[in-house]
This record gives sequence, structure tokens and C-alpha cells, in this order.
Amino acid sequence: MSRGEALTDEDRAGWLEALRDHETAQPPAGESPHLVMTCSALKRHYRDVLREGGAHAGDLRIRFVFLDAPEEVLTRRAAARKGHYAGANLVHSQFVALERPGPDEKDVVTVDVDRPIEDTVRDVIVSVKGTMMQDDGAYLRLN
Repeated sequence: MSRGEALTDEDRAGWLEALRDHETAQPPAGESPHLVMTCSALKRHYRDVLREGGAHAGDLRIRFVFLDAPEEVLTRRAAARKGHYAGANLVHSQFVALERPGPDEKDVVTVDVDRPIEDTVRDVIVSVKGTMMQDDGAYLRLN
């Protein structure tokens, strides 16, 4: 990626499997039994690999937050980053690979990120808390 080359499905396979395995290997820490991981699960297949961790772990529920913005917005933001290994030239390849979550993917919350970061963060927190409350009354403390 630092050379401006997008990752392939084969490049991502081992990484996604490691994340899936990490989901079930992590004991609850502190007061919350919740684990938050971030990755760009651009394709449904990638999200399905991560879902496998929950399917094999009993009561582990996997949820996704899809941060949605137009390609131009993300290209502009990537170009403004300093010292990041992935340049703005990779944004287009990610949009080519992107499979937006389908209406049947009930475990995905979509949040518009083409606005101030404070609004985005607030909506992500509200969405995550709402999803967790909906699941089983669990509550995640995010300050």
C-alpha cells in the first residue's frame, strides 16, 4: 500500500482470518465485555469472515459501522493526511472494491461521515449504544 498498490482478496485473507480468530480469543477487559476492532471490511465476503467468529463463539455478536462518504470527500481527506502510508491514490481502488452493505445485513449501521467529525463521532456512539441495548440490554460506556 505504501507503494500505491491496493491489496487483493488474497492479501487480505490471512489478516481477516486473524481478526476473526482474535474476536474469540479476547477475554473481557475491565468493566465491559465488549471488543471494538476497526478495519475496512470493504466486501460482504470480508464481513462474512468476521461474522464467523461470532458464529463459533456462542453469544458473541458482531456488529459493523459503515462509515459512508463520497469518494471525492475521502480522496480529499486522504490527500490532507501527513505521514500516512496509504496515499490518496488508493481511495479509488477501495471504491472499486467496495460492496456497500445490503439491506439484509441487519448487523450493519450506516453513518454519514461527510460532515464535521464531532457529528460523526456522536452518531457512531449513539448507533453503537442503540444496537447494544437492542441486542440484550448491554450498555457500553463511551465518554
